[in-house]
Amino acid sequence: MHQNANDAVDDDLWRRLDWNDVRTFLAVAESGSLNAAARSLGMTQPTVSRRIQDLEYRLGAQLFSRSSRGVALTDAGESVRDLAASMARLGGIIVREVAGRDRAESGRVRLAAPDGLASFVLMPRLAAFQRAHPDIQMAVDCGLWADSPIGGSPDVSIEFSTNPPQGVVTTPLATVHYAFFASRAYLQLYGAPRTPADITKHRTVRHTSHREQTHTRNPQLSAVYTLAGTHLLSNSSAATLTAIKEGVGLGVLPTCVATFEPDLVMLDLEPMAHPVLFLRHEPVALRQSRVQRVKEWLQEVFDPTHQPWYRDEFIHPREFERMTAAIAAKATARRAG
Repeated sequence: MHQNANDAVDDDLWRRLDWNDVRTFLAVAESGSLNAAARSLGMTQPTVSRRIQDLEYRLGAQLFSRSSRGVALTDAGESVRDLAASMARLGGIIVREVAGRDRAESGRVRLAAPDGLASFVLMPRLAAFQRAHPDIQMAVDCGLWADSPIGGSPDVSIEFSTNPPQGVVTTPLATVHYAFFASRAYLQLYGAPRTPADITKHRTVRHTSHREQTHTRNPQLSAVYTLAGTHLLSNSSAATLTAIKEGVGLGVLPTCVATFEPDLVMLDLEPMAHPVLFLRHEPVALRQSRVQRVKEWLQEVFDPTHQPWYRDEFIHPREFERMTAAIAAKATARRAG
């Protein structure tokens, strides 16, 4: 079988490509700066610059436009970035597949999680996890900075999306119940809405990203909330929670917030929504023991057996203290017996 001239050129170009140059290109593309890429790669800036120039020469295309403000991808660079990112993802899958089960409980685990759950639920419990597993490093990507992603695809993710990629292992983790909350200070100033229609008379704080599992929403409350005036709109769960806590307005929060923000009060209205939180990972990911440990930790953090606010059925926050005390008493009795 004869190889045509174009195929021969392509094969020769492929043999001359250096993955280290491609990796350097990705670092520059993600950081937008030769200096920042050099720091992340542990190289000098001239070495990074030389590698980029070598890659551009081999490809016969300019990948970056340079200016005093840094570097920006050209159209050719945009195409190379997409392909190089795919190469990096496939490379990671190949390594995990070929390496088999990694028994060492050390190294980095990449976790993707919504910023509110990461900030207020996971981070307070991370120190205890890392005391038990001191050699496991965590990289948590909350998706807030599209231009500065944490390198590599996540080893495990928690998300509300009901449309995972094909082949991904999906496990229901918890049901997160959302309801209207306000601060005590806000309620003292403005009073509390007594009916869903009263929401339209109040100041509201709204999160822009509550779009998943709309079938779990209370249709009446959802319609009224849409009609209400928005006094703060944010895509940050941290900003939303803080604004409600400081009395900017009332808004929708997960009921678990009552366990760590005692100044917030759930309003005397029906719950707003009951989406399911899913835990996801590639089938091969659990061949790495450190990923298995993180998965077990996440299942413990959201365990509805010991944390009634994550059960399928809605439990009002006023019942949390009584129920957790009863759960603790039963656990003590079992240990004593």
